[in-house]
Amino acid sequence: MRYFIEHETVLEYPEAVREHHVELRLTPREDSHQKLIGMEMETEPSAGLRCYRDYYGNQVTTFNIIQPHRRLVTRMRAEVENMLENPFDYPPVPHGDEWEWLRQSLRTTPSLYDYILSRSPATPHLGHLDQRFDFPRHEPGRQVLESVQQAMEWITTVLKYEAGVTNVHSTLAEALNAGAGVCQDFAHLLIAIVRSWKIPARYVMGYLASREEETAPSPPATHAWAEVLIPGRGWSGFDATQQILANDLFIPVAVGRDYLDAAPQRGSFKGDAAGNNPVIRLSISQQ
Repeated sequence: MRYFIEHETVLEYPEAVREHHVELRLTPREDSHQKLIGMEMETEPSAGLRCYRDYYGNQVTTFNIIQPHRRLVTRMRAEVENMLENPFDYPPVPHGDEWEWLRQSLRTTPSLYDYILSRSPATPHLGHLDQRFDFPRHEPGRQVLESVQQAMEWITTVLKYEAGVTNVHSTLAEALNAGAGVCQDFAHLLIAIVRSWKIPARYVMGYLASREEETAPSPPATHAWAEVLIPGRGWSGFDATQQILANDLFIPVAVGRDYLDAAPQRGSFKGDAAGNNPVIRLSISQQ
């Protein structure tokens, strides 16, 4: 599926701010299933843009606005092609060989340990969470894919989707105590569970499109899901919010250990007042 994406973020401040330093992670990723055809970025006020790849392979666009301003607009336009029509289309590894496949992957790519050993308030050690929860385990003899799918199903018994219960800075413990959260919380819980099995799992920020033939398509949205290193397949997306594997409707943009590594926009400035909540306008059209 080929998409044209337009993403605009508007930040307004009650008083002028200055020396504004911004990082954007808005450029869709490229991998074996997704190709970036073209991308352009602009800001208002206008600024010189610089790009680099961070440790996790995300393309980061940075800029500085030194002069005082009360409004900042960032716009991104991109065209991508996602070819992941069937996430189950790969040669499976016999379950007896899966752990050797994982061990070999860790030996050849030691940086994968970042996605096993990392702990944060968003993806803590399960032993630090309320022990009334009977977190899923990966049983010997069961395929990793099956265990992850069962963990996704279990998550719906402890979390329900409800906007406004948590925010971008909420911890996983807070979401579990509330019994509700948003896609970010669902992704973090699945990541924490899979890491407890000593299997790499990472956070993905991206876009979720809808098929044009749907009678009542959902509006395009920034979305979050988890990726797990599946033997024979490699990184595979799991959307615990919708209980499906990521397919060609999922457009990955940035990955990391948790949401902090993959935030679409971060920045700092000098000024006496914090800004209002950002206004985001997003459109995704099929080409």
